[in-house]
Amino acid sequence: MNKHIAFLESNLTGSGYEAMAAARAAGHRVTFLTRDLDLYLAPGHEKLDPAWLDDVVTCDTNDPDAVVAAVRELGRPVDALLAVGEWHMICAAEASRTLGLPGPSPDGVRAARDKSLTRTLCSRAGVPVPGFARVTAPEEVARWTLPYPCVVKPLDDAGSNGVRLCSTAAEAAEHVRTILADTHNERGQRKIPAALVEEYIDGPEVSVEVLVYGGTPTVVALTRKELSPPPYFLEVGHQVPADLDGVLAECCARVATDALRAVGFDMGVAHVELRMAADGPRLIEINCRPAGDRITHLVALSTGVDLCEELVRMHVGPWTPPPLAVRQAAAIAFLPAAPGDVLRVRGADLARRVEGVTDVSVYVTEGDHSRPLPNNTARHAHAIAVGRTGRGAHDRARAALTRLRIETGTEVA
Repeated sequence: MNKHIAFLESNLTGSGYEAMAAARAAGHRVTFLTRDLDLYLAPGHEKLDPAWLDDVVTCDTNDPDAVVAAVRELGRPVDALLAVGEWHMICAAEASRTLGLPGPSPDGVRAARDKSLTRTLCSRAGVPVPGFARVTAPEEVARWTLPYPCVVKPLDDAGSNGVRLCSTAAEAAEHVRTILADTHNERGQRKIPAALVEEYIDGPEVSVEVLVYGGTPTVVALTRKELSPPPYFLEVGHQVPADLDGVLAECCARVATDALRAVGFDMGVAHVELRMAADGPRLIEINCRPAGDRITHLVALSTGVDLCEELVRMHVGPWTPPPLAVRQAAAIAFLPAAPGDVLRVRGADLARRVEGVTDVSVYVTEGDHSRPLPNNTARHAHAIAVGRTGRGAHDRARAALTRLRIETGTEVA
């Protein structure tokens, strides 16, 4: 039976759009609740396709009461309210609870959104986490007793915003000051007025993609993440499956599922990030939503499991885990943005001819202006490829990007 699904905003990195497209493909009615539709149509990232939507409703999506009122004023009842983006997970969970709709526990989502609370709960439950401290003033950094360098980050931001490796106490204190001065995130929401100072785990990063239903987690895939050099931790590519031996893969899966239970996340798709220390994986963060950066698409190419489709399915009826099997490897590589006016865009057709490449997407056109920030939105394009191994697929995606020519002029102040 066709259902009516309302989506509360979206991320700008793929999975929100995939979920809307999956709902539409399943024959459901799709309503999009947003403060600003133009945000999703602007250059510099993948764009929303209005063909996925039956209705667009403008409301204050940062206010659960306003969201509840907007849903109740729709012309037909809503069967599910979904948020597929970090900024609106709490609001969607609270509004769903008020409306009597299926969804995750708001307490579990809040615990995952606050990185210091995540670490506290997980540490109590025996989940390995880096050494950490929650600080509310720069002067508190002096109490930090673990060695430098350390990582300083906001408690509830996303997209690697504000995450920085700091080499000295003075540098860490100054970055805490910067974080505390930035009181609102890019969606206009007030941030938690504190920062996280944590032990730097100098090892590969892996994410675990998990389906959770009735409090029971099902691990679908492990992703190897390619990061830029410090001091920032920008994500420049991903590979599915991660190139880990069986014992380490099982350990990563166990840490991720134990962490989800510790914070109380009981329904939805989770993207759990880990870092490999010498003695095994440590939890970095829990994201109570599908991964961005087209990792969901890589998982589908590799395993045949569409995480966004499963997210929709579990919200509209009884759900059982899908069969799991690795068919091939898949990878995505990003072309970092360069500042200035975009003068020429060439080579996309040549990039698509590289063996194994399944998608090349360019986010900018001639005449666009680029002023990249040090976060995961600073990109001009991506390429996706498949192969027998994650590294082989990644090499193909990188080779495709070398055929792209995106020329920019001097940035205008």
